[in-house]
Amino acid sequence: MDISDIEGKLISGRVYPEFFTLPEGSSVVNLGCGRGPQVVVYGDQFSEMIGVDINADRVSRTIEVAEGLGIDGYRAIVGDVEDTGLEAEQADVVLAIDVIEHVRSPKNLVAECRRLLKPGGSLLITYPTMHDKYLDNPVANFGRRLMRRKVHHHSSDEWDPDEHGQAMGIGEWIELTETAGFALADSRATTLFPPFHVLGVPRFWFK
Repeated sequence: MDISDIEGKLISGRVYPEFFTLPEGSSVVNLGCGRGPQVVVYGDQFSEMIGVDINADRVSRTIEVAEGLGIDGYRAIVGDVEDTGLEAEQADVVLAIDVIEHVRSPKNLVAECRRLLKPGGSLLITYPTMHDKYLDNPVANFGRRLMRRKVHHHSSDEWDPDEHGQAMGIGEWIELTETAGFALADSRATTLFPPFHVLGVPRFWFK
């Protein structure tokens, strides 16, 4: 099956299972599932995964990817990651990878993560830091952002889920998440610097 459209996300996402292994037979909610990179890299570790994404085309694609690769126990819905409408306390694990910088309210997102988790459950969440601040916004994506604004005519206060609309320091991100009732168990910093992607080495660099 051709999954070249998620190749970049797979390169960056393949580091997560070595750091964050899912409990055997776990039930997972994947917020901001996109086109399916998490279902691919975790495909043999869960009994059930529900993907949630606000974009219907991405939801269709993630289902197609899972079915095409023969991954069982996966379904996906179109929904707002800040208010999914899913049953509370249903997940052993919540994944929120590359999503918190896109939402209207990070506080609402982490509250929804907490609501979805069973007591004692685990959250894998990523925060944008140096790459997003110094490389992604002003340099790498300047043309893409400019073209999107030309096409969609966004007003200055219009929310675009594909834009990076949230920026905090790492301490602020952690404090926000802990305020929702989480305790930080462990952390890693990784790189999304494009030359490393080309080489296939988006490794974790330090704790």
